[in-house]
Amino acid sequence: MSFELAVERFIDEYVSRKTGRPFSATSKRNVRDNLLGGPMKEYRATRDIVSIEQWSGDAAAEYLRWLQHDLRRDSATVRKQRSQLRSFGLFCQERYHVAGAGGGALATLQVPTDTDFARIDEPPLTFGEAERLLEAAFTPRDRLAVALLLYTGMRPSELTGLEVSHLRLDRTIPVVEVKWSAEKRSAPASPGGFREVPLTIGQSALPQLIRSHLEDPTRPPTATALFLSNHRDASGRFAPLTVNGVRQMLEALGESTGIKSNAYRFRHTFCTWCADAGMQMLHMQQLLGHASSQMVARYYEGRSSQTAVEAASRLRFNPR
Repeated sequence: MSFELAVERFIDEYVSRKTGRPFSATSKRNVRDNLLGGPMKEYRATRDIVSIEQWSGDAAAEYLRWLQHDLRRDSATVRKQRSQLRSFGLFCQERYHVAGAGGGALATLQVPTDTDFARIDEPPLTFGEAERLLEAAFTPRDRLAVALLLYTGMRPSELTGLEVSHLRLDRTIPVVEVKWSAEKRSAPASPGGFREVPLTIGQSALPQLIRSHLEDPTRPPTATALFLSNHRDASGRFAPLTVNGVRQMLEALGESTGIKSNAYRFRHTFCTWCADAGMQMLHMQQLLGHASSQMVARYYEGRSSQTAVEAASRLRFNPR
């Protein structure tokens, strides 16, 4: 049996041992992207893995290590894929008697977090590079996606989980409500829980980009998801944009501009710009949705006393 067919049957037939429930529509898209998307295709091509009989837990573990250390995916993303591959492996063992598909190195694979911090060595974008990427975006949809990643610091899974109703342009300070990720629409998007992120941090372009995107004549007027893919679902409607779709869009944008473009670099750039402008650490933590300040503290390390003086000079207190 082909690897692709085994994945499709896994998606259709899987029932969670914990909840007794099958995959939701969103989870099906996520699993399909992860197990049949570009990185997995590339890995299987290099190992000449065509059929499910050639798959194993050792191959899955090797793929996950490659995903984290070579493609530099963050540990949370790799852990999610590890869970999916373990479930897929057990399914193949039980359904197709593929020995070792869910065992081997996959069963004991640990996913370290140290590489998450190492990736900060990638420099933030300059203001000029950011402008070039925005100008080079292929469509109003892509331009808005880039701007939201760049000017709000949200994660790709949060971006693809956005609905039109989450954009509150009617507020005195317009905000985007980050309620959930594309993978888990019933749970908070991040450990910090539900959050509101202003759409005017350091710039005023986002509200207009949102209007341009929503008024795009190619966008179905009744769509609830903010970002749609170019693919239609079984009912003929455009399916929501996926995390893998965002990655592919950013890679294409990077190739066309010569500027390394990925969601992590945009988030890193947002954090750097906010820290440089004197934003308090607690405020950045809240904007990014972290449960603790540890993940943002590194943006404030080694800053000179002059930076603190300049930040303090921007404060304004109301006179009594």
